[in-house]
Amino acid sequence: MNKTITKKLALIFGLAASLHTQAQVTAETFETFTLSPNSYYKDTVATSWSTSEADFKYDWTGTTGSGYWSYGCAYTNVKDTVNGTYTNLYGNITNGGFSGNNYVTIQDPAVIKIKNLSMVSGFFITNTTFAWKTIKNGNMFSRKFGDTTGTGSGTSIPQGQYPDWFLLKVIGYRNGTAANDTVKFYLADYRPAGTANDYVVKNWQFVNCTALGIVDSISFHLSSSDNSFGFMNTPSYFSIDNFTTNTTVGLHELESIRNISLFPNPATDKLFVSYTSEKPKALSIRMTDITGKEVMRTQLEGLAGPNLLPLEITMLEQGAYFITISDETSSKTTKFIKL
Repeated sequence: MNKTITKKLALIFGLAASLHTQAQVTAETFETFTLSPNSYYKDTVATSWSTSEADFKYDWTGTTGSGYWSYGCAYTNVKDTVNGTYTNLYGNITNGGFSGNNYVTIQDPAVIKIKNLSMVSGFFITNTTFAWKTIKNGNMFSRKFGDTTGTGSGTSIPQGQYPDWFLLKVIGYRNGTAANDTVKFYLADYRPAGTANDYVVKNWQFVNCTALGIVDSISFHLSSSDNSFGFMNTPSYFSIDNFTTNTTVGLHELESIRNISLFPNPATDKLFVSYTSEKPKALSIRMTDITGKEVMRTQLEGLAGPNLLPLEITMLEQGAYFITISDETSSKTTKFIKL
């Protein structure tokens, strides 16, 4: 693990929260795995693999000669931005990792199990070459996104008739129960009016997952506007790097604070934080943007019973933000949108 990268990421993401506990932020760059050039993890008996903080699920179907990688996570160092066919499942469109040679390519569905209860702070993401080329150009199974000519695909779905999109959903779990919030990230989005606003992700971008709270696993689910016969036509692959977790000894979800809500949500100029406390309690209120940068912090001497805290947000730019309420040993994160 590159300690310089780990410390730098901790500062950038704003993950070293000022709780009176011992926090450990780990940004997994996957550089400890040894690979030949332009190769990838392959195990024909479907063995999952691990880092110090997480287990990455992997599945192989069939035998060595006739089997195939069916879903899950595979670490890789493939550099290929040219081959946009199924023979290049592992390469990504950036031609390498975010902070080194290695990265992880994920095939939907996929699960990452966290070894200790942690907050998954986030990860960097980009499209695979296979998915990017298919979205941009189409093939015999998938349509070209945004194509208004009705050509370029072997599917029966009219092209250019519907707004196109390629969406990743990240769901957090704790003891088998899904978190209230789901993190969404568009790997391609042709929905906004005007072709100038259409995009397919071609660089590394950070996905903030703090809204999921403290989890013991996360799952990934892809969906697309291009479907037929109940199946997604867009290749169900993406790549990640610098998978970052924030493990805090003794950190748990707030137990004495209930009914936390933010309103109005979305908000324009003022946001209200509402909650009920079982007893008087000093709390820290921390606001971060989608990159993890802290934009606001305040202290609150909460009363027993209902509490209401108004926050002035006029100065904030439009976008998604996260409110973290914490005491000495516990925290809860909730998302809101600034219009």
